Amino acid sequence: MTPELPPGFRKLPSAERRAFWEGTLLADDDEREAAAAGDGAFTLADLMVENAVGVLPLPLGVATGFLIDGSEMAVPLAVEEPSVVAAASHAARIVAAGGGFSTEADGSVMEGYVYLEGVDAAGEARLSGPEGRAELEAAVRKGQASLEKRGGGYRGLEVGRLPATGLVALSISIDVRDAMGANLLNTAAEAARPVAERLSGGRALMCILSNDSPRRLARARFALPFAALGPFARGLSAAEAARRVALACDLADEDPRRAVTHNKGVMNGIASLAQATMNDTRAVEAAAHAWASRSGRLRPLTAYRAEGEVLHGSIELPLALGTVGGSVDLHPAARAALRLLGNPDSRGLARIAAALGLAQNFAALLALVSGGIQGGHMRLHATRLAYKAGARGDEPRQAAELMAADGEWTAAAAAKALAALRAGNGGDR
Repeated sequence: MTPELPPGFRKLPSAERRAFWEGTLLADDDEREAAAAGDGAFTLADLMVENAVGVLPLPLGVATGFLIDGSEMAVPLAVEEPSVVAAASHAARIVAAGGGFSTEADGSVMEGYVYLEGVDAAGEARLSGPEGRAELEAAVRKGQASLEKRGGGYRGLEVGRLPATGLVALSISIDVRDAMGANLLNTAAEAARPVAERLSGGRALMCILSNDSPRRLARARFALPFAALGPFARGLSAAEAARRVALACDLADEDPRRAVTHNKGVMNGIASLAQATMNDTRAVEAAAHAWASRSGRLRPLTAYRAEGEVLHGSIELPLALGTVGGSVDLHPAARAALRLLGNPDSRGLARIAAALGLAQNFAALLALVSGGIQGGHMRLHATRLAYKAGARGDEPRQAAELMAADGEWTAAAAAKALAALRAGNGGDR
């Protein structure tokens, strides 16, 4: 049966909502140990979301071996999927052997929009005329003194009519500096709203940022000599492995069905870093997939080519990541993750994320074209099956080794392996 929420749940004191979660829905000691919140974590959760009942701990790992723009670093990843951290680390070490990643990132300009209905041609002209622009700029800049002191603020506006709906779109460009920018952009758009309505004679339908972020592009690339690639080609020559990686990317460019999964692999790393730093993973994902579809069909975010004795890899995508504001500098784990990265600014974080996305994709393609990915995946899956069967401590990995030896990856095989393991260690605990 589905448990019923207590009456008036939304208005309950936070302690009572927490007690309902921990006392009613966490069924045993294992669940309480893994999913009950400490006092500090719950206080923070109650500040961050409505109707908080607890926390959902997400595994936090560290991908190692990255050489980015000449600096060695480890990258924090918050992710539930097995092999993401291992794959990123594996690719990082391969690319580091060839000189590492080179990266760059654009500035931090984004757009907020006021969408207006009922605007005639004269009203549109007033909006876009010099006097109208001056009034709108003054309204937007009124609340941006602190942002301007940091080198950011208003950067311009555009006015255009959408053909299907007839709505007039007023686009306001803001340099948001080291913030992701959602609050800054929405505030700017709402500040412009009354002026825009008066000038245009129309009525605002909505005021909202765009997560499209085409002016916050980040790029990464590597040039990997075949001599550095060869030891990792798993039975292929370096030249053949490079050819197959490049062909696999060409396949994603031709077949959108493959491009979906190709780009999902890129985002395995980027979204995990965004989560570890408490950035908006949904916004980052939405912008990336929109960018991949900008030509009218879905295409890969990465590109590869074998040239001479070198495999070249590259990536370009919008990355509106923040290092201040929102949940980024509120959550202690996010602050610690940024410290591990050397406290980069927003552009620095975007460059790291681009290198990470390229590494994640390269690791996947190299594995897929040189033997497949399931061997490593199933070993990690086996540890989970063993945990579900009751294995604890070192037992999940030990049981997984027994399962691998038998080549069986089922719940029954996990239970059998655990029983054999405990029998060999002197019986059940």
